[in-house]
Amino acid sequence: MRICYICVGGFAHIAPYLNYFKEAGHDVCFISLSPAPDYGVPTYNVGLWGQYSPTTGKWKYPISILRARRIVRKLKPDIVHTHYITSGGLAGLVCGFHPTITTVHGSDLNEGIQKRFWRFLFKLIFNHSDCVNTCNEEQKRKVMALGVAAEKIRVLTPGVDTDKFSFGQRQIKGRNQPLRMTTTRQLEKKYGHQTVIQALSILRSKGVDFQMTFVGDGPLLEELKSQVKREGLTDCVRFSGRVDKSRIVEILHNNDIFLSTPFYDGISIALLEAMATGLFPIVTDLEVNSDWLEDGVDGLLYKPGDVDALASCILKIYNNPRLAVSAAQRNRSKVVKSGDTQTNMKLLEQIYEELVRKTDRETI
Repeated sequence: MRICYICVGGFAHIAPYLNYFKEAGHDVCFISLSPAPDYGVPTYNVGLWGQYSPTTGKWKYPISILRARRIVRKLKPDIVHTHYITSGGLAGLVCGFHPTITTVHGSDLNEGIQKRFWRFLFKLIFNHSDCVNTCNEEQKRKVMALGVAAEKIRVLTPGVDTDKFSFGQRQIKGRNQPLRMTTTRQLEKKYGHQTVIQALSILRSKGVDFQMTFVGDGPLLEELKSQVKREGLTDCVRFSGRVDKSRIVEILHNNDIFLSTPFYDGISIALLEAMATGLFPIVTDLEVNSDWLEDGVDGLLYKPGDVDALASCILKIYNNPRLAVSAAQRNRSKVVKSGDTQTNMKLLEQIYEELVRKTDRETI
């Protein structure tokens, strides 16, 4: 099949799609709505600006989208797969190609659905799409609430590379060793990192010995560093900055607890990566997380923004490290079964074949 992907160039989760289908022998190309790294496939950059900005970038799309439309007409793919409703999905609508599959990733739906203008566009985009791919059941219900038929929606996450994110054997640690925690979520407001630092301050006041590593970059970096300094935590909190995947695996293997504290989320690839390595998750009580974790068994869940509850969850593992060790293999098995990239991409390949078989290729 000739498969054409459309999204912003810096969208990290596009890589597994491009890599898998290229290696599977398909003719893969990528239309990038903003500058993209080298993914090893033919890439058509139709963007008119540099680094993508979520605040101003969307309003620079019209010309870029028209360029994307011309390229789709020229390439004559068998299928178009767009990612992120507010960018790739909108481009797919304007391209007018069939069959088109649109993938919802989370923040695009959660933020856009609150605005009347975007709700109107979402309905148009989903109506045009031959298939809507959501990453969890909660997203599916939200899409259905916009009038999309259930049979048009496929729930499938891109998953993680469970070979790369290998299992790290966990051992019960004594009080003579610091509790090591990490998060690999971007340093953005929606991920609630301020609550982590506040909870760490509570732990320090209770005499808990710990080390915390924030992995990644983002607009809140300097603000979070200042908060750490104000709380007197500079000796036990560090910021690693942006690191590559191999380094992330190493960090996950060398920690005891994974923290993910967003106020809302789509599919947390970071959570699946942590679970695959056997790292114990403490995360906000969102449906996207409870779909994967049983509270008190496979992980601990707490109300978003509740600093005291987060501190209590961490203390629970500090006082009962056996819980974290006992959950490790179960969480790994869950990800291998339902969140493995190779497995899920094979399922997506079947969806592509079905859409191509039953849909006449068409471009407006």
